[in-house]
Amino acid sequence: MNKGFLENGTIEIKRTFNCDKRTLFDAWSNPKLMAKWFFAGQDRLKESTIVNSFTVGGHYELTMHLPSGEPHMHGTYTHINRYSEISFTWNSPIANESLVELTFKELSPNRTEFKLKHSLFPSRASRDQHANGWAGCIESLEIYLGA
Repeated sequence: MNKGFLENGTIEIKRTFNCDKRTLFDAWSNPKLMAKWFFAGQDRLKESTIVNSFTVGGHYELTMHLPSGEPHMHGTYTHINRYSEISFTWNSPIANESLVELTFKELSPNRTEFKLKHSLFPSRASRDQHANGWAGCIESLEIYLGA
């Protein structure tokens, strides 16, 4: 099953959300909002723990509280174009200094096209595990924004 893989080993996920791009952008930049949806799957034990300094060069830390464990991710924001783009390095237990790029394009006042691109994986297995994780996180975001 294709979960958004590109031939070069990059994950790409596109979705259209029924909200304005500011709402979607804030869901990715405000740690209080991120904690409510940023987890892979619906079987979390509690909200994620997120700390960030949302500026270029600023750092973030994310811990998901799942029955299978508490994976910890961290990185640095490399590019921010308010309400349009966010890029950051991604370090997880199975990837070091990979790159996540997000774009937000408002199609109408309450419809936003979202694209996530994740690249620079150390292996195909790492990419595949991250693809599954991102699919779960995007599903959680869709549920959060639909509530």
